[in-house]
Amino acid sequence: MSAASYDEAERLGRLLALVAREDEHLLAVRQRLLGDDCDVSEARAEALLANATGIDRLESFGAKFARMQDTAVDKLIPVLLRAAGESVFAAIDNLGRLERLGLVESADDWIAMRRLRNRLVHEYIEHPADLASELTRACRFTHEMHADWLRIRQYAAEHLHIEP
Repeated sequence: MSAASYDEAERLGRLLALVAREDEHLLAVRQRLLGDDCDVSEARAEALLANATGIDRLESFGAKFARMQDTAVDKLIPVLLRAAGESVFAAIDNLGRLERLGLVESADDWIAMRRLRNRLVHEYIEHPADLASELTRACRFTHEMHADWLRIRQYAAEHLHIEP
């Protein structure tokens, strides 16, 4: 193995380990925020906004939701594609390639997650009805992100012989 390919494999291993931790933290904060119920009503959103603990958990969820996407899309996926001998392009094209490889369920959903991520992180959603809708979507997207992460991890282990 050349030094360059060894460095790339080492980097991929580190990124896989990082996304594994981010996935674990995202699932944990989602559980603390919403439990097992992704259906967020306006009243439930109002209750979250009514106390410091709810607001802190909401902000933590938004940050972890964004962080996992950023790491996966901007760092992990390009390195994974290069390690697999694939060309690397813009994020939307890379996601499309992963969808064709069966590693993500839907590239379009990942793009929708990015838009939602921007709303959760960069905008303070003041109206409980809007927050309820966005939290419901984000909660459901965490299930998809987790499932996609497991497929990516399995692919890296089976095809590239790299594990987190």
